[in-house]
Amino acid sequence: MNDNPFERLLALKDTMTPWALRAVVTLNVPDLLAGGPLDVPELAARTGTAPDALHRALRLLAARGVFTEPEPALFAPTGLSRLLESGHPMSLRPWLDLDGAIGRGDRSCVHMVEALRTGSPVHERAYGRGVWDDLAADPALAASFDEAMHHRAAMLAPALAAAYDWRTVRHVLDAGGGTGAVLAELLRSHDHLRGTLLDRATAVAAARAAWGDTAEGRRCTFVEGSFFDPLPAGADVILLVNVLHDWPDEHATALLRRCREALPPGGRLLVAEHVRDATADAGLLELDLLLLLVYGGRERTLDDFRAVASPAGLELTEVTRTKAGVSLLAHFPRVTW
Repeated sequence: MNDNPFERLLALKDTMTPWALRAVVTLNVPDLLAGGPLDVPELAARTGTAPDALHRALRLLAARGVFTEPEPALFAPTGLSRLLESGHPMSLRPWLDLDGAIGRGDRSCVHMVEALRTGSPVHERAYGRGVWDDLAADPALAASFDEAMHHRAAMLAPALAAAYDWRTVRHVLDAGGGTGAVLAELLRSHDHLRGTLLDRATAVAAARAAWGDTAEGRRCTFVEGSFFDPLPAGADVILLVNVLHDWPDEHATALLRRCREALPPGGRLLVAEHVRDATADAGLLELDLLLLLVYGGRERTLDDFRAVASPAGLELTEVTRTKAGVSLLAHFPRVTW
């Protein structure tokens, strides 16, 4: 770590690197370089950019290790840039593309001062409507959101499939499960399970198209709907994966109340999320702040989870940390309602 406080502050205030990175991803530069080095005139022609301006951005990113510049004005990929290619299985492209939902949300961060003053999200100030209305109004934006969530869920899915005794479960309702990456893995790993996937129409349609005709898909019911409405009955486990952190406390409790209403006797709710504590790293704290600015949500401590679950008639009974870093929080309905 650099011990010079002035230089440390200069590094923390870096404005250009995050936005240059997002800009070249949006322009598909990592994909263009995937086959090997290209010079600036060729890259500028293919991206519709001014050569000198593009060169400046690429020089900065090369200095940061994202690309290399083996010869003046000639750029080549690195291990970092491979993670930005659209075809990489762990691609970060959906999270950085400024034409997509996540990048669009990042741009609202210029209104952070207002968020700090009001404690409320600022997406509506930036775009004239809240994030969920924004997605509902633009199918392409919604599809980009679903893609980003799919990548994140796919990374969590194997750990969640291994972190719980699913032998005791008959039917899982994945509420807000996006394109079903987690549910599909559960059904694939545990062939006695049946599933129900509930989410927005665009996500459910993508899930049905991707794996509806597989063995897992034939054991799954695909339902378009909102988890703020009454949930489909029949599941003995309801699963929420990275759902609650998108919502402020009152909405989280309303959502949990819907889960409580849909659970049969002996049923349980499983919540998969990060648990914020005194050891939370900077990455989780950054996400916590972003959730406020864009969604009005938050990363929660165990006490926070108890506080939103209790008014919904649910009791947190067990916490299991998974190999993916998120925790699986088991809730059971209280006997008295």
